[in-house]
Amino acid sequence: MAWTAEDRRRYAPAVQEMVRQGMVVRLATTIDMLDPPSRVGRPRLWSTLVMLQMSWRLARDGCAWRRLPAGPALPPHQTVWSRLSRWRLRAVLDRALAVVVACRRLAGGRRRRPRAAIIDTRSVRTGPQRGPRGFDADKKIKGRKRVLMVDVEGDPLGVRVVPANVQDRDALRALAPDLAAHASLLLAWLDRGFAGDEPKAFLQAYGVTPEIIGTVGRRGFQVEPRRWKVEQTSGCLQRYRRLRVDDEASLDTSRAMTILASLFMTGMRLERMLLP
Repeated sequence: MAWTAEDRRRYAPAVQEMVRQGMVVRLATTIDMLDPPSRVGRPRLWSTLVMLQMSWRLARDGCAWRRLPAGPALPPHQTVWSRLSRWRLRAVLDRALAVVVACRRLAGGRRRRPRAAIIDTRSVRTGPQRGPRGFDADKKIKGRKRVLMVDVEGDPLGVRVVPANVQDRDALRALAPDLAAHASLLLAWLDRGFAGDEPKAFLQAYGVTPEIIGTVGRRGFQVEPRRWKVEQTSGCLQRYRRLRVDDEASLDTSRAMTILASLFMTGMRLERMLLP
């Protein structure tokens, strides 16, 4: 029986839910390998699978911590916050994202370690909470700036968060830990905001050759080669309502939420690739 457009429309929600459930189970298995339960002390009351399901609601729906679903079979929001803080302090989410990205690259027939990357920034508004922020004079946005580095497939390789008043060429230095972690990188595509001798010298110190992409005096919308991939990833991350407005009180928590959304996004991409 042929798969028609009507069948696709009718069964799309069921297929999406199946992909999501498979993704959460796969991520729970990965995180349990990276952060296994302790052999001594009090055993964990809530499994990693339950924590990831609650984290999905937090990132995708953008609800407040106190508005997380409550019930006898669900953990309280304090427990979810405690587990996410543990994952952030132990870099569990960063390592899980690196594993999922490597698996997706291997599933697509590419090398496990990328040799080229695309770097861009995205400014977002902040809520009324306290915390560091700045004013982006170019975008006319008061908030924070996310520095994103992706591979040629659009999978995140590094995410950092800085105040929005930091210039792009200065925000590039926040990616120093991610550049050091990906020593195989040889080439990086950037827009004209990163032009200059200082960003070039910074990247060359890590063995990366920068290539500036952009048209001087460009008017209107125009698809630029290579850079559209990082713009696509930034747009996909905006589907997670937790990231549309930065409501976190610290830059570390804001980065952890971005990493969490990137982990879910990349996990969904991998799960779709593995579907029969």
